[in-house]
Amino acid sequence: MASVYEKAGKWYMRVKDAGGRWRDKVTQARTKTEARRMADELERKAERQRLGLEERLPEDGGGTLAELLRWWLDNYSINSPAHPSNVSQITRHLLPSSLASLPLTAVTAPRLRAFLKEKEQELSPQTLNHLRGFVSRAFNAAREVGRYNGPNPVVDVKKRTVTRRVGDFLRLEEVPRLFEALADRWRPLYATALYTGLRKGELLALRKTDVDLQSRLLTVSRSWERDTTKGGHTDVIPIAAELVPFLEEAIRRSPSELVFPSDDGSMMRRDVPLEDVLRRALGRAGIVTGYRHVCRRKGCGHSETAPDAAPRKCPTCSMSLWPKAQVRPVRFHDLRHTTATLLLRAGVPMASVQKILRHRDPRITSEVYGHLTPDYLRAEVDSLNLGLSLTGAVRSAFAAPVLHALTGTSEGAGATGELSQGIQPLTRARPEGLEPPTLGFEGQCSIQLSYGRLGE
Repeated sequence: MASVYEKAGKWYMRVKDAGGRWRDKVTQARTKTEARRMADELERKAERQRLGLEERLPEDGGGTLAELLRWWLDNYSINSPAHPSNVSQITRHLLPSSLASLPLTAVTAPRLRAFLKEKEQELSPQTLNHLRGFVSRAFNAAREVGRYNGPNPVVDVKKRTVTRRVGDFLRLEEVPRLFEALADRWRPLYATALYTGLRKGELLALRKTDVDLQSRLLTVSRSWERDTTKGGHTDVIPIAAELVPFLEEAIRRSPSELVFPSDDGSMMRRDVPLEDVLRRALGRAGIVTGYRHVCRRKGCGHSETAPDAAPRKCPTCSMSLWPKAQVRPVRFHDLRHTTATLLLRAGVPMASVQKILRHRDPRITSEVYGHLTPDYLRAEVDSLNLGLSLTGAVRSAFAAPVLHALTGTSEGAGATGELSQGIQPLTRARPEGLEPPTLGFEGQCSIQLSYGRLGE
């Protein structure tokens, strides 16, 4: 029979496990009664496992979490478009952690919560949800194939709230300036990104056979080295008339089957610095938030911000200051947002934009870009008529009496004259004292409304 005992201020229980061996386990119980209840529950569960009424957990606990995650990467994640990213995040954040060395039976919801809590200062809520998801999917896959028969501890760990963010985008008048600042070799690639809304991997995997210039149709079926896109489906989108010469030039220059290959004809690597190319072009095009002027003298360290790049002198050593552009935070992926934004502002229906961006769920398009439509809730908000106007000072039917009391003048009487005459100006009940005056009722605070005729 199970028993409990106290040691060093903690309650322990001694129970017989499913294999018939006695085990001593520390509990989080605060009383002997609570410890006894936990011991009885564990003893009943072990008995059910010995009788074959409930599945036993593996003797080794199912291996460690690190072994489970590597198994999941090799057997499940490898078929996913996000596999390289999955490997990177698991290798960087999960495998080096103390959580990864635990047997699966010891990976509990509280321990997973503690691990994610430690990472809050380092990682965004979305990344924390990704780590939680990796562990959850690995446990689920192990349970499906019988590799592990215990519960999935992630079920009791809540996701972080992630604020949906739409990145910055280029305004219509900024697009020609960007293209002037790009080198010739990059213009066809960035033009295709803006006219089609394709993702980086889809652009670099685009083949000449995917481009039908005669019918002006583009087949999007690949991403990077994979024969499928992020969404796992093939789509055909139209080619804008202005994009045709850019694609013709890219195809003419390409030495391989790819439309946008590297110099040797192979596919560009995943770390190709398209973001850096974009940011340098944005700086040259003046698409910036301002400039940071830095002293050229070594060791001076003086810097100052300004809205322009006009020449300036260092106030410390009189050397010329070097203007460094503070580029607007436009990422390469934000070119896709630019496509959607400019289409919607041109009056293109939301349903058409959804098809061009290839969103399977229309709600994604409407939730992310709905506020950009020309008629976004304007008729609805215009139906809110409060009778307010702005003529030098705010006036309204319900605000006039209060304003009259605050100013102590007869201005604004008229239609509300009778009501305003019954309110006197604000008076201080306690002109002296350490506390600042506040608004309220007489006898309870330092400012009161005195009712009666003006002048009484």
